[in-house]
Amino acid sequence: MFGYYYNSSLRKLIVGFGTLFSNIYVKHENENDADTTLRVPVTYASQEKFIQRLLNPSSITDGTRIENQLPRMSFIMNNIVSDPSRRRARFNGSIALTQNQGVCQGTGDQIASEIPVNVGFNLFVYTRHVDDMMQIMEQIMPFFVPDHIITMKLNDSGQAVNIPIVMVSNNLTDRYEGDLNSRRIHIATFNFIAKSYIFGQVSPVTTIDSNVNNIIELQ
Repeated sequence: MFGYYYNSSLRKLIVGFGTLFSNIYVKHENENDADTTLRVPVTYASQEKFIQRLLNPSSITDGTRIENQLPRMSFIMNNIVSDPSRRRARFNGSIALTQNQGVCQGTGDQIASEIPVNVGFNLFVYTRHVDDMMQIMEQIMPFFVPDHIITMKLNDSGQAVNIPIVMVSNNLTDRYEGDLNSRRIHIATFNFIAKSYIFGQVSPVTTIDSNVNNIIELQ
């Protein structure tokens, strides 16, 4: 309708959000051996889909079946809502000038007006042991008081924007169904809002520099 363009703004935001939780570890203390430190993997998946993967062993050959190991994490983007409180004038675009050794050149990119959006995320933590859950929660919650700001380039102009991420709520549940041989799973759900932007089309533009060396005097 208006011509194709794609800034990958939401895709970059999803990757940036998931990266926040890519370096979380749990430690298991062993009395007769060295302590074991495990890195907690994080995957983009919904809670129900991930639980089914945990409860149902996967098959790698006809005779070999494996189980997903805990602890693990997954996250998903659940909604996108426009934020009128951060909205600027509709046609209030911006220009990002190309810089060479700190000096702005006469060319750059013109960015159509951005749309401020609040993007909702759910982060799910799955553990078998309560202590693992406590370790993971202590590595997450202190960084969102009141928010955590990430800086990202959401379009091709090269301009970076600050995106505050706010923890809205969290919840703990215990999933234990079936017989005594069934796996017990502790689940923590964290709800976040990322105050991000969706940008319009980025187009090349040439500007006029008012600080030129040669000034033409009108007679």
